[in-house]
Amino acid sequence: MKKEKRRNIESSNTNIRMAVSCEPLYKQGGAENHLKHIIHTFPNCEIFTAYYDEQFVKEYFPNVKINHSFMQYLPKKEKLRYIYIVFEPLAYRLFRFKDFDVVVSLSIAFSRFVKPKNIKHINLCMSPPKFLWQKEDRTVKDISQLSGVNRFLYKVYSSFLGKILENRWRKLDVESAQECSKIIANSNVVKERIKKTYGIDADVIYPPVEVSKIQSFGSVNRKENWFLYMGRIEAYKGVKIAIEACAKLGYPLKIAGTGDDLDAMKQLVHDLNARGLIKFLGFVSEKEKLELLSKAKALIFPVRGEDFGMVPVEANASGTPVIAYRDGGVLETISEHNPKTGVFFDEYNTESLVKVLKKFKSEDYNQDSCRKQAENFASEIFEYKFRNCVLDVLSTN
Repeated sequence: MKKEKRRNIESSNTNIRMAVSCEPLYKQGGAENHLKHIIHTFPNCEIFTAYYDEQFVKEYFPNVKINHSFMQYLPKKEKLRYIYIVFEPLAYRLFRFKDFDVVVSLSIAFSRFVKPKNIKHINLCMSPPKFLWQKEDRTVKDISQLSGVNRFLYKVYSSFLGKILENRWRKLDVESAQECSKIIANSNVVKERIKKTYGIDADVIYPPVEVSKIQSFGSVNRKENWFLYMGRIEAYKGVKIAIEACAKLGYPLKIAGTGDDLDAMKQLVHDLNARGLIKFLGFVSEKEKLELLSKAKALIFPVRGEDFGMVPVEANASGTPVIAYRDGGVLETISEHNPKTGVFFDEYNTESLVKVLKKFKSEDYNQDSCRKQAENFASEIFEYKFRNCVLDVLSTN
């Protein structure tokens, strides 16, 4: 009976009505790439999100119906997002799902808090919320990182509401996990966190990386003599370590990306008298991104507690090795042996990275080996596994 039900579902899987609950949509990142491939796999779907930037979704999700909550009407959402997060649990709880076959939540915070009735709910978990369970890895660690009205409101939150709300949210977070039909982790690191936090054995499906697109861009046989950092410029991303190490050694470093700590990192470069050595490129286009990844001597990835790490895989797909901190999901994607596609530094400080950079030699790495390693995480593999996961869940009673 189950096999027959699955065959019937498979024969019409393009018509499966899917509701996708995701975190607020306002800028491009790994989660948004994830979402794009969910939609590509099941095109007959609608997005449900607390709020979104109209210009962003018009550009990246032009043909998808977007359902929003009351938060869409709040002013200055981008500027006040760290405070407005207090409304998100309610925003997702209020969504109603009518005439859908399945609900999929893509979560890092509260998007899993949706409560579909009599509908299967699959959660793609990028991590249990770090601001609830791993405070050392959260974006905002203390009030000194904020300014203006954000600083005042955060002080009010942390002084009067923070502990009460976060205790309540932790309880709801565990309950929402228990209510899911299935939870999918995006790496074995996250699978372990899910087991520790919720007591649930999750499956693992690695996030989609557009390896074929990157490889079709063209290869660069001769690397240029500079290192690259690419990603959000936030305190928890370890950009400071990369800057200090390259400045100390006199190695050129290009930094592609934007973030809340951009001004602080520019000031650091100024203080280190390294303005000609270390260059900030700001936001880069997709073409510029691929050019940087293919020409860099190596990607420096000094991130602690990363859930998966898409940029290192993209670097490998470009034929570029990775220098990464030995922690998190990058241990599953970058290999020091057979094939050798990168190298790790063991202590989360500047001196440890300096030691590895001193020994780094481009001739120790093969570009074809890097590309082949990246193919293990291709978007086609994600879509195949995700499709089968949905079909399996829908075929069970």
